[in-house]
Amino acid sequence: MVVAPAELQRRSRHDEACRRYTDAGVNDEPEHTYSAREIVLEFFPATSERLIPRTSRYRLVREGDGALIIFEREGGERLRLLPVEAAGHFATRLCCDLCQWTAARQYLGLYRAEVPGSDGRRFRYVTACRDTDACEARRLDDASLLTLLAASR
Repeated sequence: MVVAPAELQRRSRHDEACRRYTDAGVNDEPEHTYSAREIVLEFFPATSERLIPRTSRYRLVREGDGALIIFEREGGERLRLLPVEAAGHFATRLCCDLCQWTAARQYLGLYRAEVPGSDGRRFRYVTACRDTDACEARRLDDASLLTLLAASR
């Protein structure tokens, strides 16, 4: 059986493609993943220290009743913020105290936490995003949460 030169070329291209595919799949070394901090420092070395992502000690969770709860990463609840009913014009722009995002009142809410030992007479108020996942992604550090937690002792 005689094989035409065009058929030999097609077969060799096919064999080469198969070899590249299997060679890529044979590599058993784990693929290295980079943190957001490593990426920023590698590609943007002159970035301000304030803008470099850090691992946060706290996380925000919203409950079904609208309450915003601040948890430590290990799981312990630190503070429960209760929603305050909105008043005023709906187009009024507010700034989130946690992530510094500015938006209309429909995207941000006002929350309060009772100061311990005040018997319901003193509260700490915070403006926060209604979308806690987006707020967590935008939040650069825990400074605002640390201030709130220190004031609520």
